[in-house]
Amino acid sequence: MLYALKDAANLRIDNSAGKTELFVNYAKTSSLEFTSDSVFAMNKNVKAVRFDSNREGTFTTTMEVFPMDIIPLLFGTKFDSKTVPFAKKEVLKVTSGSATLVGDPKVGTLQVFKIKEDDMLTHVAEQTVGSVSSENKYSIADKTLTFNTTTTFEQDGYVACYYFVDTPAKSFTIDNISFPGGYVIYGDTNLRGTDQIDNFVQFKLHNVKPQSNASLTMDVDNIATLEIVWDVMGDAQGNMLTWSTIE
Repeated sequence: MLYALKDAANLRIDNSAGKTELFVNYAKTSSLEFTSDSVFAMNKNVKAVRFDSNREGTFTTTMEVFPMDIIPLLFGTKFDSKTVPFAKKEVLKVTSGSATLVGDPKVGTLQVFKIKEDDMLTHVAEQTVGSVSSENKYSIADKTLTFNTTTTFEQDGYVACYYFVDTPAKSFTIDNISFPGGYVIYGDTNLRGTDQIDNFVQFKLHNVKPQSNASLTMDVDNIATLEIVWDVMGDAQGNMLTWSTIE
């Protein structure tokens, strides 16, 4: 029987304790590659005997949709629920010398800049807390900013306010000492024979570890693709891959 394969395998990823960390049924591609080193004994200048060694394997998965939990897995960490300082920006219209913040800035983090009206972006001058009788000074009461109206804002204008807000969030941190652990991957797919019947296939990668490399490009023209390369190693018995087809 001849078979054809047109599928990206569904993956179950178990940690070293046997607990399932992720189930991946959204991969766009999944590919296996094995290599080995070879040396040859030569009969004069013709290869006569080959010796093979150092088998290595990689398992590569690419995804265009994915849960965020898969990102910290690459760096040996996990998401944690905590309160973090979240960066905010507000552009406010200054009317009759005052403007009111929408957010609630964390103490000591507010930065205020007068900006150009044509692009609402370019900084003209930083506004600092002080007596509003002086140029580029402002006062703040609750969330209302009061500006100098003699030289800074003789007419209405705009300010950009940058600050941090303490916000409950699901976050993770990449450090320089944590790296991913080892995993076992089970992959499910189907082979279709020339009789047009699908045969269920499951492969087991006995000992894998994701390479701690990640590239996540944010692009206005193209969908981001997440690629994970897993190094395939031997387990305690030297097994790397088991391929099983249900007949």
